[in-house]
Amino acid sequence: MTSKSTSKKSTAGKSGSNPLVKIARMVGSLAKIVGRLLVAAPAQVWFVVALAAIAAVAYFGFQDDAGKLVGWSAIPLGLWLVVTLFLILFNRSQLFAKWRWIVSSLALGTAISGGLGIFYAPLAAFSGETFGGDIGMAISRLPLEWDRFDVSITEYATAWARIVALLLIAFVVASPQLAKRTGKSLFGGIIVAFAVLSVGTQNLSSKFSAWRKKRAELKAMRKADLAEYEADQAAQAKIDAENEAVALESVAQKSEASSDNDEPVSIFVNDSTESEPTPDPEQKSELAKFVDRIPTDPATPVTVAYPTPTEVEEAQEADVPPPDYSAAYRYPWHLPDPEMLAIAKPGGITQEEIDSTSRAVEESLEQFGIDVSVDQVRQGPTVTMYGLSPGWKGRSEENTGGQRVRVDTILNREKDIALALASPNLRFEAPVPGESVVGIEVPNAHPTQVTLRSVMDSPEWEAFSKSAALPVPLGLGSGGNPVMADLSKMPHTLVAGSTGSGKSVCMNAIITGLIMTKTPLELRLIMIDPKRVELTPYQGIPHLYHPVIVEADRAVIVLKSLVDEMMGRFRQLEQAGVKNIATYNEKMDEKMPYLVILVDELADLMLTAAGDVERLLVRLAQLGRATGVHLVVATQRPSVDVVTGLIKANFPSRISFAVMSQIDSRTILDSVGAEKLLGRGDMLYMPIDKPKPSRVQGAFLNDDEIEGVVSAWQNMGGPPLPELVVTFDDAGADNGTSSSAVDGDSLFDQAANLAQSQKTLSVSLLQRRLRIGYPRAARLMDELEDEGVVGAGEPGKPRPVL
Repeated sequence: MTSKSTSKKSTAGKSGSNPLVKIARMVGSLAKIVGRLLVAAPAQVWFVVALAAIAAVAYFGFQDDAGKLVGWSAIPLGLWLVVTLFLILFNRSQLFAKWRWIVSSLALGTAISGGLGIFYAPLAAFSGETFGGDIGMAISRLPLEWDRFDVSITEYATAWARIVALLLIAFVVASPQLAKRTGKSLFGGIIVAFAVLSVGTQNLSSKFSAWRKKRAELKAMRKADLAEYEADQAAQAKIDAENEAVALESVAQKSEASSDNDEPVSIFVNDSTESEPTPDPEQKSELAKFVDRIPTDPATPVTVAYPTPTEVEEAQEADVPPPDYSAAYRYPWHLPDPEMLAIAKPGGITQEEIDSTSRAVEESLEQFGIDVSVDQVRQGPTVTMYGLSPGWKGRSEENTGGQRVRVDTILNREKDIALALASPNLRFEAPVPGESVVGIEVPNAHPTQVTLRSVMDSPEWEAFSKSAALPVPLGLGSGGNPVMADLSKMPHTLVAGSTGSGKSVCMNAIITGLIMTKTPLELRLIMIDPKRVELTPYQGIPHLYHPVIVEADRAVIVLKSLVDEMMGRFRQLEQAGVKNIATYNEKMDEKMPYLVILVDELADLMLTAAGDVERLLVRLAQLGRATGVHLVVATQRPSVDVVTGLIKANFPSRISFAVMSQIDSRTILDSVGAEKLLGRGDMLYMPIDKPKPSRVQGAFLNDDEIEGVVSAWQNMGGPPLPELVVTFDDAGADNGTSSSAVDGDSLFDQAANLAQSQKTLSVSLLQRRLRIGYPRAARLMDELEDEGVVGAGEPGKPRPVL
């Protein structure tokens, strides 16, 4: 007996030590526990388990179909369905007690689903075409049918009206009393708003009627004043005619009395105008038939570009002979060697940097659902232009339709692209001229140096310099192509930029490019440099038609002399029977050299004598092209008081370097963009034949190169060349007008008589009493001060009568 029990225990010990037996026992115990729990679990647990199983099957087995059917509408509608089923199965009393909330929540869930059905989901989203799936689309659209590429405002409004109606149903069913009170309040508010609008409309109508009545009265008063003014003018014209007849009669008597005396007789009638016999219209010359566009007031800007008979007669009386270049033609002139110019150092960005920037641009736009591709890359010395080709929205392998990405969508992401590239100075060009791409100009991390020789060594420059009359190398474009200009076709250029942006370097490049391709027989230069340091290094080259001018007063005198020179050239063209300098040089043996006027700082001249400088520059710009006179004017302050409307209208070609604000950019280029330039020669170049500016890196020219070119011309020798004949009667017609006005101007007498009856005298009072313009009244005030009638006054205040 003892042996049997011992053997059983040993057998049990062996079986208990087996791991498989232990695992089997644990599984059996766990199964018994789970079984007991399942038997004891309430029905609510089975309800939750069933819902979880249904959700898992729908998500893993029918994800695409379920997403397309319900989309995000599964959240509001699913919550309502779960709660409603739970109450139906386990608590019907609560279902009937809270029926208002059940119906209200159904309307609210339906409204949310319909709202989601209005908004389109991103392409390839799990929710199908819209966020609300097909159910949301049915709620918001049926029976209408529309898609994202073909929808009208009426269809959108209808869909939103449904959503609002469902929300109102939910609100009314959930709380009828609150809805009733809210409706009454809204109705009362509408009545009050209607009453306020009616009263306001009546007030505005009465004020408008009063304004119209007052305006009619003002028009009647102005008409009466105009009639009175015309009557006064007619009476004054009659008096003037009588005075003129008396003056002519006295002249005739004096002429008979002094018939043996050859001295001329000067007559001043009224406004000091010299009376001359009216020639027969058939006997007038062609120049005399030009319209005399100079107004009575010399302060009025010149707006018509024709030489007047008075100017032609004065030029003929001066009898200045044309410049004599016969000795210079016999001298063997030769151009400087381009080898003295510096060679640009190699540099630029690598292909890896270009690929990285292209990927960054595409990825930054792709984050906002904008499909673009970088199809073009133009590597320039300072910036690289990346050409973006817009993609398509809604296009796939199955659907070949769709809508192309709008250009404005790309332009609106400028700041995001700048953030991705870590570069704030981006410039867009949409589209690139001649290409169907949107250009983005990105600054290079390592810019390439551009020298004057970078342009002059190119084959394009070699061909261009032979065909152009005045070739000018500007620099390299955003694609690395050389940019050149013919100054004779521009024909006048306005250069602007803030301090240190490369404006003076551009002027040096223009001058050096001209004197390295043209001899003094082909080109003469006039340089005006109020800053005294930028253009003075060119002193002594044979191309100079006058030494470099550094004084503003002297500049005004030289500009007036240049107008006389231009009129002399017109006489030469008239005698040769040609219209312009190009035809003249083809026809005549002795060529007429081109004349280029360079002004390095216009603001200094405008501060000294704004009226004279503007009038003379405009005069030269209007008439200069036919005679070979071309202007290049630079300023660092492109404001409207420096770059006036007349100057802008007559300088069609513009070069803008980096400026401080968009206002300055609009002043010089009539568009924004110059405020984003990088400086150091980075410029926007807009010639006369292009509607939009192009990006150019200007050529750099150091002092050693300028000195080498200047020394080459100075050491060349050569005969003395003709220089500009400067007329020093800088007061000119102004002085004659003033003296004649003091002697016999009736307006001056009237102003003096008016001053005697006043303690103080102002320009506005002279305008009103004498019925003259502001410039004439201001000159009368200056004349009265010169004669000691009035004293010196402060600006904007009346002057005391002495």
